[in-house]
Amino acid sequence: MKKGFTLVEILVSVMIVTMLVAMAVPMYEKTVEKSRMAEVRTLLKEIYEAKMRTLDAAEKDTFSSGLFGFESLDIALVCVNPSTGSRMTRCTGSDIYTKDFKYSLLPTGYPNAVCAVRRKGDNAGVAFLYVGEEGAVNGEKFFCNNGSSGGSCDAYGLDSTGSAWCTL
Repeated sequence: MKKGFTLVEILVSVMIVTMLVAMAVPMYEKTVEKSRMAEVRTLLKEIYEAKMRTLDAAEKDTFSSGLFGFESLDIALVCVNPSTGSRMTRCTGSDIYTKDFKYSLLPTGYPNAVCAVRRKGDNAGVAFLYVGEEGAVNGEKFFCNNGSSGGSCDAYGLDSTGSAWCTL
């Protein structure tokens, strides 16, 4: 008697593995987007708090690009060159780029808030705004907008509100 697997057994095994992979990929992508959302929420809050500390130290009421930039903040950020993707040694200016997001200290219409916009992937162009405790609207401190370049707030479990605060 010959030992081995029949063609039918191999095909059934391959089909089962294919079905498992087909079910796992969307779950993996959703998990990755959730982790990116957690990253942007955490970093926006840290940037906002550093921005407020900088304003307090300078005895200013509002942030202005002529006075401050990311180099003035007391937090360490890992930023990249947007064209090459290589890490930069120092984050400067009122806009910086990370691997997946562009962060801005001066969002449109909210001088004392901070915003981020998704740079890549299916949700490129989706903008996020963090307004802190004082700027909260109906208890909300974190907002999402689809922006002009498409994308979806639904992927992040948020409703699209307002207009785009920062763009690519």
